[in-house]
Amino acid sequence: MMGWHWLLEWQTPYEFHGHLIDKVLAEEKSEYQHVMLVEFKRFGKGLIIDGKVQSTVYDEHIYHELLVHPLLLSLQNQPKDILILGGGEGATLREVLRYKSVERVVMVDIDEKVIDFAKKYLEEWHKGAFEDKRTQLIIGDGYKFVKETSQKFDAVILDLTDPIKDSTSYMLYTKEFYESLKRILKDGGGIATQATSPSFSVEVYVTIYNTIKEVFRIASASYTYMASFDGLWGFVYGGVDPSSLSPAEIDKRIKERINDKLAFYDGYSHEVSFKLPKNILEEFKKTNRISTEVNPVYVPA
Repeated sequence: MMGWHWLLEWQTPYEFHGHLIDKVLAEEKSEYQHVMLVEFKRFGKGLIIDGKVQSTVYDEHIYHELLVHPLLLSLQNQPKDILILGGGEGATLREVLRYKSVERVVMVDIDEKVIDFAKKYLEEWHKGAFEDKRTQLIIGDGYKFVKETSQKFDAVILDLTDPIKDSTSYMLYTKEFYESLKRILKDGGGIATQATSPSFSVEVYVTIYNTIKEVFRIASASYTYMASFDGLWGFVYGGVDPSSLSPAEIDKRIKERINDKLAFYDGYSHEVSFKLPKNILEEFKKTNRISTEVNPVYVPA
């Protein structure tokens, strides 16, 4: 579909952002989601799911590197077995597979059509990661998989859609679910999750942090600016504390553990990402709310 179109993406009930689309490259509707690949005027190729920008070639590496590497570099034992929940475009998988020590990555995604869409159209994102012999792809419900599996992992990475009420990811941000993740971790293991936007839903960001800290006792939070999201984006880690690592130690571990150069993440970016600004730290002090199985967090649509 050629010609200019505007994506109006609602951030809150009273605010939206507009993104100019040059053309729609591909479109699919599955049982779970509406998926589009477009050419944005500013950001180049971009993935839109249910009307929200999921990632773009312009800055997806920032999101995926900050989701994956603080966690995996914090593990004292170099990771061998990793579980990814979600991450349909394959970019989280791509980053995990950079590790020399990784022997197996189990990726569980509920939507086969999105995976097929990614394999066909999102080569810039996955870069062949789905075909890597270490990848075990499972089409299924991540919640159910975690509840039923007897496998153990060094790390679990949650690259999920936001916890919007009635979404497929809604219950994967709860205390109950994080307790299930803790059960399937090896000794010394940890988790990482995307944690929504401190710009538009700081209360959700803080609640995710509080819930993970309640379960794992050790937790830390980072953030970065994402131009394609028009604001800050947050991440939370549990079971390990990436913020305790110095920039020099991060650079050392990247050199020792990772194949290829990273586009964004290094010791300097690490240090900056974990220095939360005063206004966000104040939000952490204001609430101890956690997300329970009967009261999940959600992002207002």
